Amino acid sequence: MDWSGQLGADGNQKFGIPGGHPIPGLSAFGIGEQLSGAGAAATIATSRDKKYQFQSNNTYQAGAHVLKFGVNLPRNMQTRYYAGNNGAYSGLTIGDFLLDTLAGKGRGAVAPPWNHMGWRNIIFVQDSWKVTRSLTFNFGLSWEYTSPIYEKEDRQANINTFTGELIYPGKTQYGRALYNAYKKQFNPNLGLAYTINQKTVVRAAYRLSNFLEGTGANLRLPLNPPFFTESNVTYDVNAPGRIATGFGDLIARGDLTGPRSSPTAAPFYQGRAWDLNLRPQMTNQFNFAIEREIDKATSVNIAYVGQHGTHLVIPHEANNPLPGTGPFSTWAPINDRRPLARVLPNVGNIALTESSGTSWYNAMQLSGRRRMTGGFEMLFQYTYSKTNTDGLGYYGCGGVNAEGAYWQDAYNRRGNYGPACFDVRHNFTTAGIYNLPFGKGQTFGSGMSKAADLLLGGWNINYNLARRGGFPVTVFASQQNTNSGRSPRGNARANRYRPANFSGTRTVDSWFGKVFTASDFCAAGVNNGTCAYGVPALGEFGSSGVGTERAPGFFNLDTSIGKTFRFTERHRLEFRTEMFNVLNFVNWGPPGRDINSPSTFGQITGQIGSPRNIQFGLKYFF
Repeated sequence: MDWSGQLGADGNQKFGIPGGHPIPGLSAFGIGEQLSGAGAAATIATSRDKKYQFQSNNTYQAGAHVLKFGVNLPRNMQTRYYAGNNGAYSGLTIGDFLLDTLAGKGRGAVAPPWNHMGWRNIIFVQDSWKVTRSLTFNFGLSWEYTSPIYEKEDRQANINTFTGELIYPGKTQYGRALYNAYKKQFNPNLGLAYTINQKTVVRAAYRLSNFLEGTGANLRLPLNPPFFTESNVTYDVNAPGRIATGFGDLIARGDLTGPRSSPTAAPFYQGRAWDLNLRPQMTNQFNFAIEREIDKATSVNIAYVGQHGTHLVIPHEANNPLPGTGPFSTWAPINDRRPLARVLPNVGNIALTESSGTSWYNAMQLSGRRRMTGGFEMLFQYTYSKTNTDGLGYYGCGGVNAEGAYWQDAYNRRGNYGPACFDVRHNFTTAGIYNLPFGKGQTFGSGMSKAADLLLGGWNINYNLARRGGFPVTVFASQQNTNSGRSPRGNARANRYRPANFSGTRTVDSWFGKVFTASDFCAAGVNNGTCAYGVPALGEFGSSGVGTERAPGFFNLDTSIGKTFRFTERHRLEFRTEMFNVLNFVNWGPPGRDINSPSTFGQITGQIGSPRNIQFGLKYFF
């Protein structure tokens, strides 16, 4: 992008980079070796949504039954433009720059906005049946239909990732949307509440729900040629690209079936595909809870809460290079090992949107509440939980060193099953308010004068405390991404030979107990019998699982002190001092996790949250 306003449409040429580019400014450069990049990838976008909805909810009561039924018919149209994700040079280091070698490059495009349209129809019926004074059943059923999404003017194309066949609107069995409809979204729900006695209630419920998650804009089918032509070139480590050629050798217009510029050239095109049987996810939710009254103002609740998701919509690299035979040095070039290399020789990566992800959430939840009594009110909640998944989702987790959206091994979904990026074992929160017992009508000073009450009465204290454990950290061996070419989309993990026994004091410079050197990690493909992690051999994936280490936890305490000045029944003044992070506690970000950069492994360079902040407020009521 043209951050200076002086580069203009020929910004690359002013820096000696051949080849045009569709957006003014300087393209992005990923330099590597802890050096800052330059330019910007220009991933610009516009979006406008239109929604039309008809909804009817009806209630009918007969005796012990309360029947609810209705329909919901929303229609959505999304108008979008997206320039693509690939306006960049990547894999540069000082040595590569001097030798004129390049790991990859790409260029986005400018095209008219596309319009995606579809329906999501819902019909439901539910009955609440009060069987006895102590027992109530709820049961119901809904049917939903999420229609396949089509482009208003049929400007999109799909790819059959098994055969390489290109699918266009209205020319195959898949119709305008280019994938099959799914019409079996029947969603039952059951629930009960049983009062054992005046102080104890048992509740249980089950629900099946469906939802088709929206993908990132970069994965939509209108971004396929010939409607949108984005170049994305990944070079083989044994046949790197040239920096000096710039973008002059990238194709500005074309078709996915086009040939390569030469038999040894790298493919230019970035493809998008949606699974031909794409369907909404299925989410099973279930819970069981017991609530008990301790006294008239206090109650506690203990519950098991679970959720199992299947058919989660995730991104998947569908043209991932296959392994060669024999030593890695004898393997064929990376782009000749792609499954569709013969059918679509000029297509490199194909981002497939499919519904194959799974997730599990299991939790014990303990909560309690004391209603306002004696000027004091509080609540608390503690959760002990575990969340596993093999699909991070499209947008990841900010501030968490988790796994990427794509699997390390595109042919092994189970290899990415592990703690979710937001998985936390222990999570505790509590909040409360205390009205100090001073002033008229209070325990102390009930007979004080109006002047004294104006000064001493009406004070209150509030607090909100949060404490949780750390998020998972996935250990990488980043050089394997560029060296082996086996994981062009995913992140290359390290080998894990044994559980890490990190000792020493945890600090921001050494969260794992020490400052590391290369000798602390095993060399490529070698297990020395003592190291916890090592570099995978060329052509192999790392054996480490997802989320094998943990980042620092989180603690925060907010408080406020308030005072009410009552002049008359209708006039009063409220003063409040609010203190956020009152203890000025520093919450650290995730530690470095790349064993190919041992000096930064375990090093924390950022923090989460803000320092202490104090603000004052004054409010007059009349």
